[in-house]
Amino acid sequence: MCDFRLTVFRLIPLLLLSQLQPGLLEAQALSFGLKSAPPDLAVYLNGELQRPLSTAAGIRNYRIAGSGTLRFSAAGYRSVEYTSAALPLKNGLAQIKLENESGVLEYTGEYVTGAQPKSAYWAPDGRRLFVPLLDQHGIDVFRFEQSLVFEKRLSVPGSRAVGFVEAMIDEQRRELWVSNMVENKVHIFNLDTLDYKISVGTGGVLPKVIVQNPAGNLTLVSNWVSCDISVIDSETKTLLRRIPVGGTPRGMAFSPDGGLLYTAIYDEPVIAVVDMKENRVSRRFRLYEGQGAVRHVIYRDGKLYVSDMYRGTVNILNASTGALLVSKRIGPNINTIVLSPDGRRVFASSRGRNNPEDYTRPGPEFGAIYMLNAADLTVEERVWGRNQPTGLAVSPDGKYLAFTDFLDANLELYTIK
Repeated sequence: MCDFRLTVFRLIPLLLLSQLQPGLLEAQALSFGLKSAPPDLAVYLNGELQRPLSTAAGIRNYRIAGSGTLRFSAAGYRSVEYTSAALPLKNGLAQIKLENESGVLEYTGEYVTGAQPKSAYWAPDGRRLFVPLLDQHGIDVFRFEQSLVFEKRLSVPGSRAVGFVEAMIDEQRRELWVSNMVENKVHIFNLDTLDYKISVGTGGVLPKVIVQNPAGNLTLVSNWVSCDISVIDSETKTLLRRIPVGGTPRGMAFSPDGGLLYTAIYDEPVIAVVDMKENRVSRRFRLYEGQGAVRHVIYRDGKLYVSDMYRGTVNILNASTGALLVSKRIGPNINTIVLSPDGRRVFASSRGRNNPEDYTRPGPEFGAIYMLNAADLTVEERVWGRNQPTGLAVSPDGKYLAFTDFLDANLELYTIK
């Protein structure tokens, strides 16, 4: 009788509370959207599988009743766990990325950058990493000390323009060159002290990629809107001429003797071959019929490695004849490609599918980085990035891979084992 009365006294306050403030009993419920990589990872609360209420535009919506440990897991990946109270949310959205259980690429860390980190470049000694910012004034510099440490942001005196795109390092003169598409200039810094030196007008409109010929006496800049290439004297910093290429130029690569410049034409699946003695396009290598948007090109051992953003392909061409040797669909919106120092692997950043309304907003999925066999472009490994992995760089010793998440103001670092 005593136990019964005690139970009744305990129940009455709860019953009254539920009638007066029914929402308090649901205080432990958690509602959130989930964007994840892989997209089909499973969600568990205290070991019990949770099912989404709805799914739209790549976001799964959950309502978790109760509190405890949330575990996110998928076959072949390392699970991550959070207490329900500590789940990282931004505007009600959790963004969860899992890492591979095994493989060559091992996650090392992530680092905050300025807005829209467009590209990434290691210093020749591997002690610094440079990240040009498209939507902020300057270039973020990270110092490498077993991991990356933010050092400083380089800026141009007297200018507040945004629009920093790509970089190039002149080892001979110990200089860092960075293109700025808003000002139609390249800005030059001392590679060792990081002091600003000088700015050079390209004469063209919307400069992008910068390359230097093997002799080091000429530095070239591709101009997106004016559809030409600026040729600059590396020593005097004088604009010598501009070479029209008959389309929108992006990536460039020299032949070993410096006689030919291979230029990716973004309007179509074409490599324009510039004869540097005649200063004109002498040949055009068409990869295939139909549409395309070739973006980056690399020369190595008589071959051209070419990315096509429109088709999501990486391609290998014979550099002498232009014959297409290999073409592989890798993933949506292939952006940057780089070779490992030993030439055995190609790394490619896939930005993921675009937001259907505006590509500058996060799309329905995360992007990824693919490690390809350089001989036949087979995928050896994939790691997930976040929103639009874009800039990509392999350290000079081949031990580290860095890439930028363009829409997240984020930099990721992986060890290549």
